[in-house]
Amino acid sequence: MMEEQNKSRVQAIVTGRTLTEPDPRIEKRVIGACHTNVYLVISARGNAVLVDPADDAEQIIRWIQESGVRLRYIFVTHGHADHVLALEAVRDAFQVPVIISAIDAPRLLDPEGINERPYVTVPYKAVTPDILVQEGDELWLDELKLCFYGMPGHTDGSMAIVAGRTILTGDTLLCEGHGKTTLPGGDRERLIASIRRLLVDFPGDARVLPGHRQETTLQAEREYWKHH
Repeated sequence: MMEEQNKSRVQAIVTGRTLTEPDPRIEKRVIGACHTNVYLVISARGNAVLVDPADDAEQIIRWIQESGVRLRYIFVTHGHADHVLALEAVRDAFQVPVIISAIDAPRLLDPEGINERPYVTVPYKAVTPDILVQEGDELWLDELKLCFYGMPGHTDGSMAIVAGRTILTGDTLLCEGHGKTTLPGGDRERLIASIRRLLVDFPGDARVLPGHRQETTLQAEREYWKHH
């Protein structure tokens, strides 16, 4: 029964996307000791979602202010330290809801687990997320439909965002590779299965914006994964 529900959720995401849907405007900064890609997904009206507030809250807050956008949400693709260290400060600065998968939500309440990473210089403080999502859920940002797509393996609850023909994949799918699976919740077999499912579920090409490294495309990744 659960498998059928998951299939229907995926089908809803795939059939809900058309070439006529608008693609978002995207801004990116590479921030922190782990060179994390932090994104602003911006609507035509200038409303925005911040994806993965990695580190250096002052830099992120200044970037948002100088960009002229109105921040409406913060989305966390997964609950690893290098994607959330600035979360509390940015949330407090803009007073916006925090979104994460229901599965990874407990990670945001575990500062001990986050602060044990060796690159943490400003300790993380627990943040209670406001919106918990699962695969198939949608969020509208003006004309943009943001669809949430589960990609477990890097963590149990890793989640991608699909917006038009742009997919933000967190650390599950990187350009010609994937995130590590050696931390708690990591599972290489599940991660590879998530990547292969993504490449099948979304026909044609799309822009892929990962949590690290340069951007890529679905077609480029299909070619890479044919041989890996």
